[in-house]
Amino acid sequence: MKRTVVISTALLVLGITVPRAQDLASATGTLLFGTTVLQTNSASTQEELPGLGHKFELLGGMRDDKDPDNLTNDTISIDTTGGVIGLAFRELPPGIKIAALDDQLGFKYFFVAPRTCAGGSPRVTLLIDSDGDGDFDFAAHGHPNSPLFAACPMDMWIYENLTDNLKRWETTPATAVAPPCGPIGAATTCTWDELETRVSAFPNHQVLSGFLLDGESCGFPSPPGCGKAYYDLLTIENRTLENDEDTVKNGN
Repeated sequence: MKRTVVISTALLVLGITVPRAQDLASATGTLLFGTTVLQTNSASTQEELPGLGHKFELLGGMRDDKDPDNLTNDTISIDTTGGVIGLAFRELPPGIKIAALDDQLGFKYFFVAPRTCAGGSPRVTLLIDSDGDGDFDFAAHGHPNSPLFAACPMDMWIYENLTDNLKRWETTPATAVAPPCGPIGAATTCTWDELETRVSAFPNHQVLSGFLLDGESCGFPSPPGCGKAYYDLLTIENRTLENDEDTVKNGN
């Protein structure tokens, strides 16, 4: 089965190809970003111990790296020059409700000047099944540096709590929830609480997976969207990316 949906105002297209509706994040899952094809491999990210949850799967240009300010600290990074796309993807256990993500979504970023945030990148995306059938129905996106959503500070670490009270969330399509959330930057941009309330209106919903995405801003010359960025302390549900043991790099 294949579903395709526009997941950002920057015309990034996400397609997911899976063998069964209930098996969205599977060894045969395919993420399509324009001409970039990223293959997920759920088996490689299995938890080491019960309760830890799946590791983060580094796809495309995302890789393990070291903190530019502290070489003892493990991070992840991407150089988006040339339009490189990268993800830190995390599959979630079946049945996770959006309320379970309160205070459990966030990340640190470090943009190497002149690189900064722009054009909807970076962001954290959640894939949501609205009716509980295991099939991805719409996406929700949390953006840094609200309300500008661009020109993030450079050459310093900044932490973003994506479940705070700032208006930083959109869904694609915006009308997937009622009232709509987004597009980003519009008056209808949602806080986390607003998004949570609207998604919770679907009693059988579940959050299937989440990922940090970077790379779609390279076409934005002002502010500069191309270049190197580091990420750390990425939290999606019950796991935080703290060191290399929290990640798996797959061959994309």
